[in-house]
Amino acid sequence: MDEKQFRKKMIQLRALAKRQGESISKEQVHSEFLPLDIKEEHFLLIFKYLTDEKIRLFDTEEERLRESGKNDCRVNKEDSDYLKMYIDELNSRETVSEEERVSRINKALKNKDTAALVLPDLYLKSVVDTARLYTGQGIAIEDLIGEGNIGVLTAVNMLEICETPREVDEFVMKMIMDSMESLIMDKYDKDEFDTTIAKRVNELNDKAKEMAEDLERLITVEELSKELDSDEDYIRETIRLSGDSIEYIKKD
Repeated sequence: MDEKQFRKKMIQLRALAKRQGESISKEQVHSEFLPLDIKEEHFLLIFKYLTDEKIRLFDTEEERLRESGKNDCRVNKEDSDYLKMYIDELNSRETVSEEERVSRINKALKNKDTAALVLPDLYLKSVVDTARLYTGQGIAIEDLIGEGNIGVLTAVNMLEICETPREVDEFVMKMIMDSMESLIMDKYDKDEFDTTIAKRVNELNDKAKEMAEDLERLITVEELSKELDSDEDYIRETIRLSGDSIEYIKKD
């Protein structure tokens, strides 16, 4: 199982649960991960993650739907002041009827050169609604909205692959979700990289401190390289990544 595929699927699973009022069934989880051929024991870890995230976990989809019918009104307490102002601004705009919306999409399909001027406004609220689903995964909702809007612009500049308003809707929504998931994935990758660098710096610092205390002086990169059987350039790069904060090493 590819780690990035697994991570992306977990992001999508978290969004699905949020869309369902912070609930999901084990049947849904199995269905989502079916293409990845995941081992059965891994599902126990997934279920624990979902429970730790305060997501209500049901054995069957029938049970989840039955219980959701009793609790179909959930208040979103995560809306920031920024989001409230943004939504107020969107609500102040003229409401577009479904008929007018379809008409605009058809016009954009006939004249794709003007699609970027015609379509983005139609998806502003959809971007906000989608961003809400991806909150709680390390990215501020403002950033999710911004990335979602970029996804809309990317989509409307690629409308040659669409032929009907329905296809446009599906394509634009996919691009919105893909852009937000990519943003979350990038953060995970950055956090992982930062953790790796921090470990690398700490290990070098600890060894340099140990040697400096034994020798009762600052040590050189060359001495540390020999002690660790490591390349000098690797050590210098680690020192640079630390912001030159390793005080036990003599400056070159």
